[in-house]
Amino acid sequence: MGLRRASWLAVALLWSAAAAAQVPEGNPWFIRSGFTPAFILPTNPFPSNPPSQQIDKAPSVTFEVGRRTDGSSQWHELYGMPSYGFGFSVASFRNGVEHARPVEAYAFFSWPFASLTRKLDLTADFGTGVSWNWKKVNDQNGSTQDVLGSNLNARIDVGFYLRYLLSSRNVIYGGIDFTHRSNGGLVQPDLGINVLGPKVMFQYNLGDYGLALPTAHDVQPPPGFHPAWDIIVGGAGGVKNVVEVTGKQDFGTFEGTTAAQWQFYRFGRITMGTDLMYDGSVNWIAPVPIQPLPQNTNGPWALGTFGGYEHIIGRFSAFLDVGYEVARGLDDPGKSRCYQRFGWRYQVNDRLFATFAVRATEIRKADALEFGAGLRLPWPGSYRPRGK
Repeated sequence: MGLRRASWLAVALLWSAAAAAQVPEGNPWFIRSGFTPAFILPTNPFPSNPPSQQIDKAPSVTFEVGRRTDGSSQWHELYGMPSYGFGFSVASFRNGVEHARPVEAYAFFSWPFASLTRKLDLTADFGTGVSWNWKKVNDQNGSTQDVLGSNLNARIDVGFYLRYLLSSRNVIYGGIDFTHRSNGGLVQPDLGINVLGPKVMFQYNLGDYGLALPTAHDVQPPPGFHPAWDIIVGGAGGVKNVVEVTGKQDFGTFEGTTAAQWQFYRFGRITMGTDLMYDGSVNWIAPVPIQPLPQNTNGPWALGTFGGYEHIIGRFSAFLDVGYEVARGLDDPGKSRCYQRFGWRYQVNDRLFATFAVRATEIRKADALEFGAGLRLPWPGSYRPRGK
């Protein structure tokens, strides 16, 4: 019932905004509401007991307040007149016996990366925030249980949509949405969850620009772009939580990275590099005397190689790296050598950047939450576009 009430609240908000005739013309703000009947991707953190009562869907409603860009700054046109703002969502996980209803708050950036007609665009939305109230409730006896190991978790969302301008005030979106939630390995067990599904959104613009409102279709092509190479050198550290016989303990992690990046188009880079990784929990795990179980013979260090993609959004960029540990101290056959790293970078200036990332295995299972910094150096002799 909570999700239904939230849906009616969204409709009421949109209806009341539409009735506000006194809203000043030219107001760049908007409100937006969406719904997705998302499906839980493997591996599912909800136990299937009994199997017929497996929770496999995660419908959610989103409510957002955003601001449209108006072309007053150069980056507005460079990114096709994007929008940005903040929002919250209510999700619902339910079967015949149990339910969970997490609540989320996040910031988003909506980028119309391709204009098909004056009224129709292709857009990409990126969101980052927090998700809490991850408690599963048994409707029969009232008992509760944490679902993801932590009641508070990080939320990362990516969506691709067709956006159609119904009128100068009303906009409708339709597409596909992916959302990842996990605690970044800060608390164990870390049972992240990924959901994927279609999503529909309706947007109401508080101001009426009419045909004077610039859209992605009106943007003039930017100056010619020349591909360029970079070298990045950086480091990141964090904390992970491990469960052992003696209880839960926190351990430090570190990652040193060297990579080459090729900015092959204005908004994207591909990366190839190496990671030197340190996991403090490996030193603490006592050697197992039973063969052929893994032995802690060479310490907590590992060496990996990776490739990835970085998507540029002004000074911010979202990135995803996929790597493989070619050598490691604790050779545990039960732990995958493949790893992933995804998160955000912020370009402080032409050289220095800061990083926030989640390192994971099996995509959904976060291993550590890391913060870091690094330097971006131009490849000798490589062409650099002005302002980069």
